[in-house]
Amino acid sequence: MTRPAVSYDELDEYLRGDGHNDYVGVSAIDGLIAAVVAGPVKIPAQTWLPHVFGGSIPQTRPGSIEERLVNTVLNRHDEVESLLRDAPGHYFPIFMNHKGETIVGPWAIGFSLGLSLGGEAWAPILLATPKPVIAPIMAVNPQLAKLLIRLSPQERRKIRATAHHHISSAVLQLHAITRQAR
Repeated sequence: MTRPAVSYDELDEYLRGDGHNDYVGVSAIDGLIAAVVAGPVKIPAQTWLPHVFGGSIPQTRPGSIEERLVNTVLNRHDEVESLLRDAPGHYFPIFMNHKGETIVGPWAIGFSLGLSLGGEAWAPILLATPKPVIAPIMAVNPQLAKLLIRLSPQERRKIRATAHHHISSAVLQLHAITRQAR
């Protein structure tokens, strides 16, 4: 069921505004959603949604802009959940694009935030050998890249350089691995 919403561009403009608040952009939101949906533990919206809106879920009135903003995020969550479950070949992350260049960093930061909400349940995934299924995501996030200790610096650079081509399949593989546990 799709709720009344705004476009992703409108959501991004509203949330990021002048860049001087604690809100995140659509790409980071999408990374957060990917981690929440594909991760090893179920995380309720009341836990992850405040991270989108600077620490609290906005008070909404039917038909208000706040309701449509929240609905846009919840609709994307539902879409990602449905795609990963029913049509994995149609799942594509929402990356930032600047002058024809794909920018993965904000998405990976959002994913990392979602990962942090799952706690220790992520340890077997992050520490898998020979390399974690989410290595493309880890390689573009400076904090997570530090965990790729079994890979040489050259291997990490190679993964980072092509990560935008492999993140979608990494999320699909993660979902397939964790679906049984969830």
